[in-house]
Amino acid sequence: MDLFRQAILRQGPPEEFALLTVQEAIKPQKQTKLVQDENQLLENILRSLLQELVAAAVQSGQKLMKYGVSIVDGESSQGQIPRLLDIVLYLCEKEHVEGGMIFQLLEDLTEMSTMRNCEDVFGYIESKQDILGKPELFARGKLVMLRTCNQLLRRLSKANDVVFCGRIIMFLAHFFPLSERSAVNIKGVFNTSNETKYETEVPDGISIDFNFYRTLWSLQEYFCNPPSLINAPGKWHKFTSSLTLVLNTFEAQPLSDEEGNAHNLEDDAATFNIKYLTSSKLMGLELKDPSFRRHVLVQCLILFDYLKAPGKSEKELPSEAMKEEIKTSEERAKKLLEMTPPKGIDFLRSIEHILERERNWVWWKRDGCPPFEKQPVEKKLVQDGTKKRRTRWSLGNKELSQLWKWADQYSGALTDAERVATPAITKYWKPLAEDMDESAGIEAEYHHKNNRVYCWKGLRFSARQDLEGFSRFTEHGIEGVVPLELLPNEVRAKYQAKPSERTKRTKKEDTKNSAQQAEENQIATPPSEMDNEVGRADPEASAAPMDTDAGIATVNICQEETPTPEDNQKQSSDTDVAQEAGQIEADTEAETGMIDGETDAEDLDTAG
Repeated sequence: MDLFRQAILRQGPPEEFALLTVQEAIKPQKQTKLVQDENQLLENILRSLLQELVAAAVQSGQKLMKYGVSIVDGESSQGQIPRLLDIVLYLCEKEHVEGGMIFQLLEDLTEMSTMRNCEDVFGYIESKQDILGKPELFARGKLVMLRTCNQLLRRLSKANDVVFCGRIIMFLAHFFPLSERSAVNIKGVFNTSNETKYETEVPDGISIDFNFYRTLWSLQEYFCNPPSLINAPGKWHKFTSSLTLVLNTFEAQPLSDEEGNAHNLEDDAATFNIKYLTSSKLMGLELKDPSFRRHVLVQCLILFDYLKAPGKSEKELPSEAMKEEIKTSEERAKKLLEMTPPKGIDFLRSIEHILERERNWVWWKRDGCPPFEKQPVEKKLVQDGTKKRRTRWSLGNKELSQLWKWADQYSGALTDAERVATPAITKYWKPLAEDMDESAGIEAEYHHKNNRVYCWKGLRFSARQDLEGFSRFTEHGIEGVVPLELLPNEVRAKYQAKPSERTKRTKKEDTKNSAQQAEENQIATPPSEMDNEVGRADPEASAAPMDTDAGIATVNICQEETPTPEDNQKQSSDTDVAQEAGQIEADTEAETGMIDGETDAEDLDTAG
């Protein structure tokens, strides 16, 4: 502690001796940064030193921030407490000590100070706002600073310390970012403790309308708690009745330009009070005051704007009848503001602009307070600090320009036969065949079958070059289209075609149709030629029986012989008749053959 007492008496900036003082007092493990236990030890030393300095200042009767000021070479030096705070602030800014230490010392100092001294302490806080608001310090001490300011606001008088309270609120508004949720009234809670007291009994010797006086000040009950008017028809009816009476009185007693100019609003702003006096004796003067009328009318607009605010639930929204009454009353209030001198129209425009911003603020809170700040886009600069000039292409972009150069260099590129060559089906499906080989160990998610473009192109190639493989797509999917010669033996067996019963029946029908066609051709052959052919065929038939193929060949040979014209006419008539008869018999035999085939299959199954 003695080392820090000597340090605050030294002249010069803190960076010359602050870190050296910490190293001598704590002897840290690291030369430039303290660990957790060392930070706690240093904080205890500094808080004890601060408490001693405050006690010494109180005993000497000096102000806290002026204690220890001396004149050196005609210039006054800094007080000991501000000097200590500057040293700690430097250490926190350079991250030699924990960043929240300066905020803790400021909170202790405000708690140990009187309200008169707190104003000087807060002046020091305002002067260091830029440093305290840096990200490395703000993240550590924002909650401590918020707690310190709220404690000051509780200690201050809202009536006597209005300026100091405003300084604290303005500091918080600048210190915290705009999107900070801790400074936002998310639920929209109203200050219902702000009660307006007025006279309820008629005083003696009063010449004003006491009913109007009581009605006017009773509106403050609704202005301080607008949610009470929703879902309360009785209160709403009473409020509209009272408001109508007040608006009628304002309209019946308009203010002239002379009365408006008689009141200097700038002087009123200099002596502004947060509440008007409610004495009945002042009622006549207040009615002639333009600022008083504007005060009441602006309160009406704020109330109506809240009732029309978006984003509420259906239960909190006004009814259709209430909306009509709100619209009528709002138009009357705006008209009265225009008529109230001086500069009534300009004043109304300012109020409407403020209410429009308030509606945007309400929407922002209803949306969850998204951040307003956006990180600036860093523009890349060349090493010499000048901006890099954007490349210009003759045809708009790099690809088109390069394609144009290729056309000049390779004039035959577009006519090259290999440019439009279609790959062989085996070459195209080879990657998928390698994926299907389990010994390759390729994971399923990396298979080419997951690539839709690859599969689509392959199906088009197979449809043109390999119809047999293309037909396997319906049964086995895209893997069945791969040519079998590319697949390993164990995988190929899965996709090889196996004749089904339906295929066998088709072959049987084709055999019977061939035999039937042979019979029709025999009927169409002339009798003379048939006799000759039969004569020639008998010796051969005795030697060996003629099979179906040989019979078909013999008929074809007979048809190739050249007939006479008379035979042609006879053959054509006989052929027509024979074809009709043969077609009927073919249909009958085909149906019979199918039934026989099915019966044979069933007999075989039974025998098996």
